[in-house]
Amino acid sequence: MFGTSKEVKAEEQNTEEQKRSYDIKVESVRATKNDSIIMLDIDVNGVKIKSCMLKEATVTKDGEKHKKGDTVYFLNFPSEKVGDKYYNRAWFPVSNDNLEDILNQVKALL
Repeated sequence: MFGTSKEVKAEEQNTEEQKRSYDIKVESVRATKNDSIIMLDIDVNGVKIKSCMLKEATVTKDGEKHKKGDTVYFLNFPSEKVGDKYYNRAWFPVSNDNLEDILNQVKALL
């Protein structure tokens, strides 16, 4: 019931993830001193996640998905330090469509 079963095929996992839909609403956006970092609070299916960090980065080397000079975005979730490791306090699997939706909402709020 909890966790992932080793018997589940990768194809089945992909179809399950595609079935999940998230209603994401960006509630507030805060600029930081660093021009490439924005702090935001989001509501995902009624659950509020505060202090997420949206980072903008430029690719320095060619790779499989991105070429040198492309701009990419990362969404970091709030975390806490336990011992020597950091653990996310809240998260959800973010697809490219979800990230695009978040970026559009952030641009509209800024």
